[in-house]
Amino acid sequence: MKRIPVLTSTLLLGLTVMAAAQTTPAAASAAVSKSIKFVLAQDLIKTTTVEGKTVEQVVLSPKTVLPADILREEVTVTNVSGKALNQVSVGIPVPKGTEFSGQATPSTDRWKLLYSIDGGKTYAATPTRAVTLTENGKTVTKQVAAPINTYTNVRWTLVTLKKDESLKLSFRVKVK
Repeated sequence: MKRIPVLTSTLLLGLTVMAAAQTTPAAASAAVSKSIKFVLAQDLIKTTTVEGKTVEQVVLSPKTVLPADILREEVTVTNVSGKALNQVSVGIPVPKGTEFSGQATPSTDRWKLLYSIDGGKTYAATPTRAVTLTENGKTVTKQVAAPINTYTNVRWTLVTLKKDESLKLSFRVKVK
């Protein structure tokens, strides 16, 4: 199998963090960079069976990966503003050469998890796409759930990020 080099720098460029307190995109970007620290890590998840039980081993920051390998994209978000921040959105694109595997830090009462299938233009808890079918001899277009391997972006919207708080949010992808 061909080994694929991991390019973590391209992942960092796609990470978006926005806080609702700012009014313009430029002001938001400048203010967020001083208010929120984020670290994006990409780790290899190896699954083995030990005494009949499935065990996961995490390989931190692998240099290369193989097709079908599972990677964890994990962002650590830290509030360094000195005050609580409200409505903080943390978005990460699914890296090129991979597909979303269906596992992500789920929604809670503290944050909401949404996905995009259009490069981050729109988000939904379950993205849909139009499918044209023939029913009873008539062409009908229906909205159906998009396959998870077509997801392009993952976004968490935090209700509040407390002063000095750090959160880890992650999702998994499969190398194509």
